[in-house]
Amino acid sequence: MARNLVQLCNEAISDLPAHPISGIEDSRTEARECNRHLNGVVSELIGMHDWSFAKRRISLAAVDNDRTGEWAYAYALPDEIVSPIVLVRDYSAASAPGIVATPMLYWPTINPGYEQIDYTLADTKLYTNLDLAILEYSLDAVEPNKWHPLFQQAVIRLLAARIYRPILGEKADTREWIVKQQSAERALNEAIADDLNRFPRRRKEFVPEAVMVRGADMPWPGTRW
Repeated sequence: MARNLVQLCNEAISDLPAHPISGIEDSRTEARECNRHLNGVVSELIGMHDWSFAKRRISLAAVDNDRTGEWAYAYALPDEIVSPIVLVRDYSAASAPGIVATPMLYWPTINPGYEQIDYTLADTKLYTNLDLAILEYSLDAVEPNKWHPLFQQAVIRLLAARIYRPILGEKADTREWIVKQQSAERALNEAIADDLNRFPRRRKEFVPEAVMVRGADMPWPGTRW
């Protein structure tokens, strides 16, 4: 069953131990510290992996290209983006579909062999030579009821480690704090492993277009299959 933010906070608080809260806007220390750390914890965890529940895909809007000597097109990045995952060619275009990722190229298991397309990011723009680009990216703001249970558990464990010292103050024990950090790391690793098992990727190192045209389709040193 999906947990809401207050339930997540109370599970983290119960690991300290401390008193449960009725809302994160409460004036009590427990609520104040949860409110202070929760968004940062979630953002950090989302940024550590391309979570299946946090993926979105959007047709990018073209903007003024101020780097015409380097790239053919410039696009505005989505406001809520954490990190790009893949750049996808418009399937309605006449050319073959392609996907590119930075720093890793992910190939869906059922359809390997995507062409590689170079791009770069600067400020709030994405530059590429791809027309009608579609971006798959990690989303920043995701509702807790969309989180997988193991990701929720990672949030709880990391939040407990973050609020342990601020709430307990002089009663905080350094060894216990280290244990909580280790517990958070284990929970994160379990959540990532589960996400990869449920949504497997085949991956290889990203090779820029300039390298591809020189030799192109030969296996690249350090490539992981």
